[in-house]
Amino acid sequence: MGSLLRVSALGLLGAVLLSACGSRAPLPAGPQSMLPQANFQRFSQSQDLVAVAGLKAGDQLNVKGPFWTKGDGQVHALSPDAFKLEFKIATYHLQVEAIRLNDKQVRFITVDVKQNRTVEAVGTYVRNGNTTVFDMGKGQEVEMLTVKAGAPGAFDVDVVQPGRLMGADMIEPEGKTTLRFSKK
Repeated sequence: MGSLLRVSALGLLGAVLLSACGSRAPLPAGPQSMLPQANFQRFSQSQDLVAVAGLKAGDQLNVKGPFWTKGDGQVHALSPDAFKLEFKIATYHLQVEAIRLNDKQVRFITVDVKQNRTVEAVGTYVRNGNTTVFDMGKGQEVEMLTVKAGAPGAFDVDVVQPGRLMGADMIEPEGKTTLRFSKK
């Protein structure tokens, strides 16, 4: 499949992506975060959840954050209606999974591996061309994620928080930061 999430955050990256999943109590990590395979229904025959091309399950990724931060990642699963991505950057080690629920909603499952914390949330999404915007709602720690496809095997993810991200407030006061992912 040619789809994948772009995520952009640093500073409070763990809190950012966990917050993208909502502010519910942590759930124990476990098999509930595995992508469904046998009963998976394709909701949109015309558009994948995200437009990122040139990636497949198992691909290794380079991750670049704000300033000098760099890290590594891996695509664990990728389908037209779901993805699971793991990455390490700065002091963070996160797994982010998105599963399309219907033509307007998506469920995010984020695992902070170092903190052994899992958070789930349901948000809305809109795809326009090579950009998918995931909206978690006002007041969430992460209000919006925007995935922008780049060249094959590359994508950016913008994260918007209601407050400021540590380090990002020097760049953009509304709490927006970007992570850039590219295939190794």
